[in-house]
Amino acid sequence: MAKLEVPFGKNLAFGVGEIADQLAYQGFTFTIFTFYFSVMKLDAKYITIVFILWSIYNAFNDPILGSLSDRTRTKKIFGGRRRPWMIVAAVPLAVVMFLLFTPPGGQVAGGYAIGTIIYMLFIMCLFDTVYTAFSINRTSLYPELFRTDKAREEVGALRRILMVIALLLAFIMPTLLISDMTLEQPTSLFADIKWQYQLTGIIFGVIILVTILINVLWGAKEAPFEELEKKKPLKLWESLKVSFKNKKFVIFALCSTMNWYVFGLIPTIMPIYVKSVVDTTNDWLYVALDSLGELRISVPLVLAFVMSIFGVLFWSFIDRKIGSKLGFILSMSLWAAVLIPLIFVKSYLGILIIMALNGIGLGGSPYFIDRHISNIADDDELRTGQRREGSYYGVHALFVRLSTILSIGSIAIVLTTNGWAVYDPTVVTDQIKFGLQSLMSLFPAGALIIGIVILIFYPLGKKQVEKLQAGLKDKTNDTSEFVAEVSEEK
Repeated sequence: MAKLEVPFGKNLAFGVGEIADQLAYQGFTFTIFTFYFSVMKLDAKYITIVFILWSIYNAFNDPILGSLSDRTRTKKIFGGRRRPWMIVAAVPLAVVMFLLFTPPGGQVAGGYAIGTIIYMLFIMCLFDTVYTAFSINRTSLYPELFRTDKAREEVGALRRILMVIALLLAFIMPTLLISDMTLEQPTSLFADIKWQYQLTGIIFGVIILVTILINVLWGAKEAPFEELEKKKPLKLWESLKVSFKNKKFVIFALCSTMNWYVFGLIPTIMPIYVKSVVDTTNDWLYVALDSLGELRISVPLVLAFVMSIFGVLFWSFIDRKIGSKLGFILSMSLWAAVLIPLIFVKSYLGILIIMALNGIGLGGSPYFIDRHISNIADDDELRTGQRREGSYYGVHALFVRLSTILSIGSIAIVLTTNGWAVYDPTVVTDQIKFGLQSLMSLFPAGALIIGIVILIFYPLGKKQVEKLQAGLKDKTNDTSEFVAEVSEEK
């Protein structure tokens, strides 16, 4: 057996941070739209407005936090520039998972209540502030701590597996704790369902807090303070200019946006999709699994993400053979091809089979996204002498939030144009069913095809990345000559 470059204990402690990160964000994604649309009965257009305003807030919040992270130098709160942010964000992030589901008052009459709308916007912005403070700093440590391709493969593979565990928790726990996620039963159960959402948030928060502490105490070991003092990070405006002037980064970020659009769209629409497209009273398998209750909503997602574990291992092997660029293109191609048949499928069994196959392609995207940002940061370091992961992850987070506008906008357009601006489970027309099927198939497949076209123009192929790795190992090389060699091979 080949010797591990990263000790397993350190690898595991660092990877546990993935559970906190993904449980927070995917738990938020899976529940927030369904709660405010189906339980609180907010009109889809007002929810869309809230998401747009939230994304505008993120346009400032994410890059600012990324730049501040790069510029942080302290011996306090365990010291460093990333760890202090992660520690400070831990408790607020745990608490806000509960506060997501505590809007004032009861169900909205007529789809509009200004208090509920303002609360939803405020709590989403608060969530994103503390989540970003943790996530950007955690992800920035990945390429800083693990500098070789082998180390990143070892850590990246375990992170992806732990990510799947987090996703299973994010999708299974709500369906176990919430008896009727879309509140199809009489509104007299509203208070009970609302409390069940809040209980889910509390349990999410406890798990998030524990895993962040493990991550910070044993996995996130930074360079000595004296080494950090030598670094000269860019100011916010300069970091934005550097990021947007970096052609490699912009191409990658646009491609990543298409992937995050799919990541956000499918979990968000899944509860309503399953309840509306499947004939829940006559479908033989859905009825046979009646004892599972609401868990049947999350089973398709669970299958997809369990299969994505094998996808991570498969794409890690492909990465070593053909490189991250071609590997990413292949994974998106497979993912898109598997999603398209969902436009024709209405049976629960058919959905389960396709979502399981969907997991192989799905496993490639998060794996390759991290690899590409690491490669871009390596390339930037060789050109400038500085590590600026925080800036790149901050601006990348801005693109991720753009994908949220696109996914929620897609949902709102489909629902409002088919007469479902305000959720009514008693009225499910064929038009609504086709719209929901489109959101699960044609919309995400189209986005992935766009991502493939964009990534074709990405310049860092396998040979270029190998040269980057060689340059990092040999600091005595003349950087200007090295950059010229890389540029000539594009």
